Amino acid sequence: MSSSIRKVIGARIRILRKRSGLSQEEVAEAINCDNATLSRYERGVNAPDGAQLVQLAALFKITPGEFLPGSADLQRQELIDLRTQLIDMIFSMDDTDEIRKILDFAISNRK
Repeated sequence: MSSSIRKVIGARIRILRKRSGLSQEEVAEAINCDNATLSRYERGVNAPDGAQLVQLAALFKITPGEFLPGSADLQRQELIDLRTQLIDMIFSMDDTDEIRKILDFAISNRK
């Protein structure tokens, strides 16, 4: 499963958990995993298996398919990931000329 899919599923779990007023501990107990595992799901590091998705869907009163992203969700997540990579790269650079070259390139290739 791709990183983007895991991140979208994780975000949906977190949003539904918070809307329901449940703690990570409560949700983890409901799907028979530990808090650290649920945290990894919410952060998109790992994804729940099919049985856990069914349990989560029942807990939140949705269908399991509602956790899965569509193509627009995946494109949006890819854009977020690319922006994050670019920001991380820029913040790690100490050469003003290199940053200026990247900025000039970006400006000259803007649509």
